[in-house]
Amino acid sequence: RLGEPSYFKQFEKLLCPGAQTSLLNCEANSSYNLDSHCDSLAERISLNSNCGTEMRPLRICVAVLFGFLLVAPLAWAEDWPMYRQDAGRRGVTSHSLPSDLQLVWARQLPPLTPAFHNSRLQFDSGYEPIVADGKVLIASSRDDCVTAYSAVDGTQIWRFTTNGPVRFAPAIWKDSVCFGSDDGCMYCVELKTGKLRWKHRAVPSQRRLLGNRRLISVWPVRGGPVVADGQVYFAAGVWPFEGVFVYAMNITSGKVSWRNDRMGYLFGQQPHNTEAIGGLAPQGYLVINGDEVIVPCSTAYPARLNRHTGKLIEFELPGAGRYPGGWFASLDPDTARAIRRGKLTFDEVVNRQQHEDKMHKGKGGVEGLSREIRAGESILKFDDKIAGVDGTVHSLVVADNMLFVSTRQGNLLCFGDAKTSVGQIELEPPTEFGASTSAQASLILENAASQHGIAIVVGLHDTSLTKSLVKDSKFHVIVFDDDIEKIESLRDEAIKTGVYGERVAAIHCNLKTLRLPPYITSALVSERPDIRLDPLLQTLRPFGGIAIGNVDEAAVGELKPGGFAVVQNAADVPIVRRAGALPGAAEYSGDWSLSQDQLVRFPLGVLWFDDTLAHFKRSPQPQFDAGAMISRPKDWHASRLKGEYKKDYPLLPPVLSDIYTGRVLDDSERLDIRKHLKPTSTAKAEPSQYRPPRQSNAWKPEQPVVGERKNPLTGESEPRAFPKTYGCDGGVDYGDLYTLRAGTAAFYDKTCESGTVFLSGPRSGCTNSIIPSGGVLNVPYFYEGCTCSYPLPTAMSLVAMPESHEQWSAWGESEIQAGKIQRIGINFGAPGDRITRDGTLWLDYPSVGGPSPKVDVVSLPVSTKFRYRHSVWMQQQEAYPWVSASMAEGLERFVLKGMKPGRYLVRLHFAEPDDVPAGKRVQTVKIQGQEALANLDIAKESGGAMRGITKEFADIKVSGKLTLELSASKGKTIVSGIELIRK
Repeated sequence: RLGEPSYFKQFEKLLCPGAQTSLLNCEANSSYNLDSHCDSLAERISLNSNCGTEMRPLRICVAVLFGFLLVAPLAWAEDWPMYRQDAGRRGVTSHSLPSDLQLVWARQLPPLTPAFHNSRLQFDSGYEPIVADGKVLIASSRDDCVTAYSAVDGTQIWRFTTNGPVRFAPAIWKDSVCFGSDDGCMYCVELKTGKLRWKHRAVPSQRRLLGNRRLISVWPVRGGPVVADGQVYFAAGVWPFEGVFVYAMNITSGKVSWRNDRMGYLFGQQPHNTEAIGGLAPQGYLVINGDEVIVPCSTAYPARLNRHTGKLIEFELPGAGRYPGGWFASLDPDTARAIRRGKLTFDEVVNRQQHEDKMHKGKGGVEGLSREIRAGESILKFDDKIAGVDGTVHSLVVADNMLFVSTRQGNLLCFGDAKTSVGQIELEPPTEFGASTSAQASLILENAASQHGIAIVVGLHDTSLTKSLVKDSKFHVIVFDDDIEKIESLRDEAIKTGVYGERVAAIHCNLKTLRLPPYITSALVSERPDIRLDPLLQTLRPFGGIAIGNVDEAAVGELKPGGFAVVQNAADVPIVRRAGALPGAAEYSGDWSLSQDQLVRFPLGVLWFDDTLAHFKRSPQPQFDAGAMISRPKDWHASRLKGEYKKDYPLLPPVLSDIYTGRVLDDSERLDIRKHLKPTSTAKAEPSQYRPPRQSNAWKPEQPVVGERKNPLTGESEPRAFPKTYGCDGGVDYGDLYTLRAGTAAFYDKTCESGTVFLSGPRSGCTNSIIPSGGVLNVPYFYEGCTCSYPLPTAMSLVAMPESHEQWSAWGESEIQAGKIQRIGINFGAPGDRITRDGTLWLDYPSVGGPSPKVDVVSLPVSTKFRYRHSVWMQQQEAYPWVSASMAEGLERFVLKGMKPGRYLVRLHFAEPDDVPAGKRVQTVKIQGQEALANLDIAKESGGAMRGITKEFADIKVSGKLTLELSASKGKTIVSGIELIRK
């Protein structure tokens, strides 16, 4: 039992300084677990040269060790410092429970609602207690906090609240508590007091979206933290194509040890033995396995990274179809060691799902492993009856001679052998969160198109408006303020009254820099008359979103896309209403018709995601009406007509949902639509497939060829052909956008000839379910009845982003004839291809992002290092930060052949990737043998790391090839990209 912290500290005192040093060098994590090193302990001590004359005879050290092991269990208790006790997530403790357990205390907490309905993704369906230093800590996705209670009597000691749901249990290292939040930050607080030690935003961008019905960061921390060797490991980001970031941070200093931000764009294997650009979708508790950190990836299978460097070791989706994964992974409790590498094990209960024909299982090992722990010689199963516990047990923890139990119903209970029971903690009776209706709230409710959806309050005064909106409407109210005391006061009251998270949330931020997602807000208002609302009007929902308060009416008319109208009401308070559809948007009416939505353009970013509304994979296409999606999922649990293989399950009643938030509409909403909807018949079996007329083969579509285009490299006309991998949906031409299943959901933007853009994470439906309508790209959840190991079975909508937004494609493989290239970009170290709207196709070099045009190049030396940083780290806004963010280091000579002879404009892109002072990297650049840049010091000229600069050279003669030569007088050469444009 040397591996337990309290034992280790006692034993350490018995040893000489040299032996102490040897043991300290063996620490692996907070559970230490040095049993795998016992066989080498003597050698470690004897080799230590610092013992000198203090070195005791080795046999005495060993005798003390084994004597200590015999008596230690009688003297010291054991903590439970992280989810499932240790960094291997084994759920094992040597601690045995008293034979006669009795209830010591109990608390009733608000039940948690998991982020996802899919059981393979329910990593947060209940409270996960953590016990250390006489405290029980729990994280809450409802109240957005971590709370510490006394292990002795259950009284609250401290609470720390964040700006988003905390969906994973904290991890404790010594006297530090580490936890992540959906607000995109990793926090470290003091165990004793809950006082903040440091906070690290995983991604510098403040961009937000709606995720699982809450307003969160685009990059929430959902790779649950694990601690080892004074480091905390975690992952941020859910959507691979938005960027995924895996971290190691020093817990004492709060500094980043390493960060891997290359994990979102990995061209490789997808289910059904196909390929696409995919990546990690980290949701689940990270695991330490020797020198590796294991990152669970939602409903797929985990990735393995070197935990000392962050370098990827392995990640691959199963090639076989119908092979489900899940969020849970651990080391085998029988074979695992915290230092020596153990066997990674999954739970067959988690990695299991009903396909339409039968139950499918993925990787397993121990069925029900996630619902049992080991205490001493006993196995405690969550589903066994425990006297005194009502409801479904979610988690069991053994620590401090006590058993802690949490239930799905929100009960937190402590059992022990204490003679005096504290019993149920009496909470203050809940009071109503609300006051008498304010005049401003009445004005909002009178003018709002609906009292459902999202209301945003920017700036607090006395909270009366906020409380009135909660009391008198069905809005989910989100409050922003820069006064932390006001925010905390509102949070405390809302938590006490049970409405926090469900009806209201409060976010502390800088109001001057606040930006909100577009189109999501039904009502925008402020409690403070000094707060200007016009900078935030783009967040108003089309078809009736309103803002009431301080606005600059002249500025309203300049906003694009518009659709805003200013109405002066009787109280002389201006009301801004976003009436009707977004200018340039179109509605898809079904029947494979053109959409011609002018607002849905590459690149695209996620607006919201949620799995509340799920469709069977062969459901019919939805239709759209004034911001509502009308869909009819198939009842895939019903019986199909026997022998009729061309017939399929009947339809369920129609469902209406909001395309701008994903919210399923209440039955009282959109009665104008509902009265015209035809009822469904459970007796009628539907067609098995819904296909557009151009797709002749329902199961094996041809490669798409959609009209003609000008090749951006040569300027010559050619058929518009682009990569399509596996998927029985052959694609639909909606006018400007062609969408299809290519392994993952995917699209091709014809307005810029984007190449195939993979929306990695979900699979789209057998029916084409990627539809531009209403100004957004709708990707409803058409995944039910399928157990393929795509990581994100959920719906989403996407909106157009500026060209500076990073998004990659596979443009397609083609042979370019020599002497034909007239315009090209070479993007060193990039993970894929990318075209700009002004016409340059940037090719990744080396080519790693899928099928790409073949160009003839010479690159020397072969030892050149290609580096990638996600462009969110660029420190200044430039046209194409995703060019500067990746680079070739140590490149001396690059020759690009196949150019059409002529005069060219040449642009060179540079950025310094490292935080090095000016003068540490100085280089000279030659173009076509002539010196173009002498003594270029990127750090000095740009002002620091990750600041892009572009050098432009006109009228460069090219007679078939361009030669670039670089030499460094200090450091190594570095260059990000080359662009050539023929006059």
